[in-house]
Amino acid sequence: MLIAKYKGKNGKNHYQTLYGHSIDSLKILYHYFEKNHISIKQFCKRWDLNCGNFMQNLFITIYFHDIGKATKQFQDNIKIGKHSQYYPHSFFAFPIFLNFYLNGILNSFLKENDPILLEFCSVLGHHTQLHKNIYEDIYNDVNYQENEIIYFINSLKTVYKELKFYNFFELEEKRINELNILNSSQIKGKIKQIIHNSDIYPNKIKLKSVFTYFFSILQLCDDYSSANFSKFIESYNGDIKLFDSVIENPEEYVLKLNINNPVEVVLGDHQPHDFQSELFEKSPKFSVLFAPCGRGKTEASLLWALNSMENYDRNKIVFALPTQVTSNAMWERLCTMFGKGESDKEKMEDGKKYVGLFHGKSFIKLKSEVMKENEDLSDKDISEIQGDVFKGNVFFKPITVTTIDHLIYSFVHGFRQADFALGNLQNATIIFDEVHYYEKNTLNHLITLFRLLKQFDIPHLLMSGTLPDFLRDELEDYVEVIDKEGIEYTPFSFNLSDENIIKIPKSTDENEEDPLINQEILDDIVNKYNLGLKQFIILNTIKRAQEFYKILKNNLEEKYDDPNVILYHSQFIYNDRVEKESEIKNRSKKGPFILIATQVIEISLDISCDVMYTEIAPPDAIGQRGGRLNRKGKVYSTDGILHEMKIFAPESHLPYNEELLQKTRNNILKGPTSYKKIKKLCDEIYDDYKLEKTNLEKIFKECTLFGYRPIEIAFGEDEGRLLQIREEKVQKIDVIPCKFYKNEEKNLNVENQVQIPLWWYQNDQKEHGEELEYFYIVSKLVGRKERYYMICKMDYNNEIGFNYGKKAQCTSDDNIF
Repeated sequence: MLIAKYKGKNGKNHYQTLYGHSIDSLKILYHYFEKNHISIKQFCKRWDLNCGNFMQNLFITIYFHDIGKATKQFQDNIKIGKHSQYYPHSFFAFPIFLNFYLNGILNSFLKENDPILLEFCSVLGHHTQLHKNIYEDIYNDVNYQENEIIYFINSLKTVYKELKFYNFFELEEKRINELNILNSSQIKGKIKQIIHNSDIYPNKIKLKSVFTYFFSILQLCDDYSSANFSKFIESYNGDIKLFDSVIENPEEYVLKLNINNPVEVVLGDHQPHDFQSELFEKSPKFSVLFAPCGRGKTEASLLWALNSMENYDRNKIVFALPTQVTSNAMWERLCTMFGKGESDKEKMEDGKKYVGLFHGKSFIKLKSEVMKENEDLSDKDISEIQGDVFKGNVFFKPITVTTIDHLIYSFVHGFRQADFALGNLQNATIIFDEVHYYEKNTLNHLITLFRLLKQFDIPHLLMSGTLPDFLRDELEDYVEVIDKEGIEYTPFSFNLSDENIIKIPKSTDENEEDPLINQEILDDIVNKYNLGLKQFIILNTIKRAQEFYKILKNNLEEKYDDPNVILYHSQFIYNDRVEKESEIKNRSKKGPFILIATQVIEISLDISCDVMYTEIAPPDAIGQRGGRLNRKGKVYSTDGILHEMKIFAPESHLPYNEELLQKTRNNILKGPTSYKKIKKLCDEIYDDYKLEKTNLEKIFKECTLFGYRPIEIAFGEDEGRLLQIREEKVQKIDVIPCKFYKNEEKNLNVENQVQIPLWWYQNDQKEHGEELEYFYIVSKLVGRKERYYMICKMDYNNEIGFNYGKKAQCTSDDNIF
């Protein structure tokens, strides 16, 4: 019996046969066909493929995907629970698949006499993502177990009948009596020819689309039949060592969103706004939505997505957002919206089955959700969280919330499972929120991405609260829907001043002067606090926000025991930031309340204030900040409160362009304003703004099938290499505050990391040389790799974050106590 899977438990070895693993994979495939037959037909029609041939080749490829394990070397190794990198079964499957092509068992659906052999390519890449140097270091040959292979091949028709795949396609019986075998050198030569053929293939979009979709279905069936066997053995307590098929509920691995009444699910008892109804009813394949903050863009987008799934025969929704914080909040919101139950908690728990989350720190978010119920996580809990992270990574669930970085990287081999993820996107609808919000480099990439999506024929919706013309002009053939009513509302009024809210004098070695605060502004804020108002103060730098917070809080403490004031910025560790966000939501529900923040507030929290004080920022950022002032309001004065955005001059233009801020200051008009006026302001200021071509399309073409490896594209989700998605004006590094490290290796984790400016470290080097005052590096083994962490010995607390230049109490002269 040929063995495919091994699982050890309590000193016992358990195995699954090649036949059993293949049957389990096919059972998942059957349910995929059953639930997604309409989407598959639509996909084949899109690319002029024979649908029956496409499904037949999937059936054959999935049945034989592990046929490379039918070698003496692999079988000898797996029987002793050993894995050998010298005999990769994906590589040694090639001669067997070549026999399929030569004997007519496989006829490529791409075109007659396909020189690329997509079916085999999907097998070649199902453990190591395809790249131009794949398996070039394999020099060993293997001994194929030819009799067993021939028997396995000739069982194909029987399996087809037993699993009832005749419900989907016809399969002509073809038998093989002997095999033509190649050695490793010959296999590598054939693979090099396939790489060359894919490089010169004229229609890169079609090739990428067809391959990744085919591959994603193979990967789904293989990964989850393997996962199912592991799960089966974990709960098995008998003495049987060898198993055939063990899967009982293959349908659990093929989730489908069934929504009978989208309007009721999304809006509940609320009546839709006109623009929401228009977008839902039209559901254009390529859409742009212009609507102000707080008017229900999210609900409108979901109505569009649900109707587009129906109209265009798609099976997934992907929600792409600018930041990890907004992604986390949206994930919670959608889990509650699409889950079932009496309470929000029950809905949230049920909704997790249908809504996935992925970004660079999604493991932390998902882990924190589990720890709400049980702080002591078992190995099984961690494994399940990792499984959910993986599902988010490849857009497995019917709905996935992610960042635009991850979406872009899926098109260019930017991570190990990029082809799996892109395959799942082929039948998705995609929502992009706040498309105006990104810096220029990212916007350049996004415009290229939108063009690619159109060529892939993937429905997508772009949403914006300002939608500047320089961006709209790049979007040809997109249907625009406008919230005509909402953009005319005047929810707040601009009030401009050339005064500074606060100044931070430059310190010298001899003395350090106290910050200079504008007493008139301070008095105004305190008076409004006494009246019970909610106020937001937004500063453009963390340092100014921290100093203003300390002065204001001290001032309020002269009259109030525990003033309701919070500081919020990006320089907190993950748990502190989450706690602050929760605290802000709860404490801002009633006045008086003061939030002092940086621009992180622009897109992270759906909260509202009565009055806002802000340093001037670019016009789109001013629009975003305005979305947190009298949110959902229609007029700028209510119940005797004048909802003003009081705009002040910053001490320095940084982190923004000085000329851009000056143009914004010169063009802003005092008095009541609307989002129609804010859009006009954006158009005036960005009138000469031109988007530029990036290297994204070039890299995409080079990665159509093979091309680059993930490590060549990016260091990780948050840091590009060959493809840099975001351009940071200030370089940053990850550090762990020493108060959390405590000289314990277990505390070296992402949850305890926070980003600080690189110049902090460089200043320490400049002042102290090799004997750094505030930083040192530690490491720990993660698997077989050494991972390094920077420890920061500056004072840190959860109220203000880092106190730059002040040494932490948890340090001695040379190290941590």
